[in-house]
Amino acid sequence: MFYLIKRVAMIACLVTSTAACAHLMVAEQGTLNFDESGAYLVVAIDPSGFPDADADKNGHLSVQEFKGAHRDIFDAIQQQIFMTQGETIQYIEGLILSPQTAHHGDQTEIDQIVVMGKFVGVDHKQGLRFHNGFYGKGNDKQLAMRAKYKRLGLTQRFTLTAKQQVAKVF
Repeated sequence: MFYLIKRVAMIACLVTSTAACAHLMVAEQGTLNFDESGAYLVVAIDPSGFPDADADKNGHLSVQEFKGAHRDIFDAIQQQIFMTQGETIQYIEGLILSPQTAHHGDQTEIDQIVVMGKFVGVDHKQGLRFHNGFYGKGNDKQLAMRAKYKRLGLTQRFTLTAKQQVAKVF
């Protein structure tokens, strides 16, 4: 438990650091890193997937709009990014959202939202499936994922789209 708290605190410090200049994750890509306790998720999603958060309806999500709609964005991610094993749904625990702004311009518009958390207790041998429902405003984006279980030497790559929102993991 202490290890998990330490890890989450370290990630939170990295995420909230204002001195950081690089994105934590490449846009529309993600990873699932497995260990005995579950799978750690890091994924970068397009902010245009949250049209209700765009208060001024200009087609872009600003930092202020993100702050104002943070709870709704958080809830939407919990509903749209999850894993299943048979009939059991596993939701993200310890969810952290990190809005990433462009390195150019006035840095008020969000380019991507980095989602971090853990799927606790998932078993890669039990028909595990990853689900993602965010593909941008026009559903034209795709999400390139990499799943890895380093201890067992397992690696898998898969791509999800608006038409194929689910993939079997391992």
